[in-house]
Amino acid sequence: MSEDVYYKLGERLNEYQVKMLLVEPFFKVLREIYSEEEARLGAEYPAGPHTLKEASELLGRDEKELEPLLEKMANQGTMFTTRDGEVIRYALTPFVPGVVEFQLMRATDTPRDRRMAAAFEELMEGEMGELMRAALQDKETAKQMIPNAPARTVTVEKELPADSEIFPFEKVSELFDQEESFGAAKCYCRHHAYLVNRPCQVKGIPEYSCLMFGKTADYVVERGFGKRITKEEALEITRQCAEAGLVHNVNNFSGGLVFLCNCCGCCCGFLQSIKRFNTDAMVAYSNFMVQINAEECTGCETCIDRCPMEALSLEDDVATVNPELCIGCGNCKSVCPEECMIMVRRSDKKPPKIDKSIVALGV
Repeated sequence: MSEDVYYKLGERLNEYQVKMLLVEPFFKVLREIYSEEEARLGAEYPAGPHTLKEASELLGRDEKELEPLLEKMANQGTMFTTRDGEVIRYALTPFVPGVVEFQLMRATDTPRDRRMAAAFEELMEGEMGELMRAALQDKETAKQMIPNAPARTVTVEKELPADSEIFPFEKVSELFDQEESFGAAKCYCRHHAYLVNRPCQVKGIPEYSCLMFGKTADYVVERGFGKRITKEEALEITRQCAEAGLVHNVNNFSGGLVFLCNCCGCCCGFLQSIKRFNTDAMVAYSNFMVQINAEECTGCETCIDRCPMEALSLEDDVATVNPELCIGCGNCKSVCPEECMIMVRRSDKKPPKIDKSIVALGV
């Protein structure tokens, strides 16, 4: 009976954009996160955000019985809430991005945290990882599982080419200008790596490096996953992260920001998915890539050490870029002592307009 509940929960979570294979490794993680009672509610919970009264009527459950369960799930990241004055609306949180990140976002170190980190590690490194690799490398299957990449890379702003028109969705500062609510949290990915004894190798990263916006920022602050910050503080965090060589990845749809992850090559789940599965299914590359002036390159390898994607190599004492691996983050250009690198436009793709209710939080 309980197994059936977790299968139904998996099906319900797969109504969101990023779908997981309904196999035992996935159910094992769900059992670690959700009690049977929570899994049953999640499996039955109707699409969209609902007030307590609305949820009670739709589910045929008593409000007094339902409210503490909804609140418990909201506090652990499995039920997302928005607030309009005193009115709270509850929506089932997507598995990823969403539930997974919230489990370790508070950056505590408890036996449960260690179990969760180990379970997530096993999920992607074991049997599930191999199945996901096969599925995502088949273009038709990948499109069914992840119709649009949930994240896209935004080039470090100061490295954008001056001789090209830059659209608002390509500049972090202009994306921030559209927002009014800002939050910051500790990085789930780096804390996960710490818990499995594989600590991050990048120095100089701000303690609060993951940024949230709008309703997602409000939720993160209200439920204690992160803290409230100003736009100016968000810009400063982004600047420090770029200086440390991190990649800016934002939600990949138009109509406002939900998150900006500052990602390292050694820990980040988004970047690791490109390397592990040899696919861009989870991350849309930026519209730019690096171009190297071979005559000016001295082969110092500074850019090679900096690249989080291992897209650069030395050939005949000159740095060379692999365009299939270059995500266009601009970090290599930031440190080139000879200034022999430029960012050039390779596309003008806009973030897709899609049904946000099946994509991410806070919409």
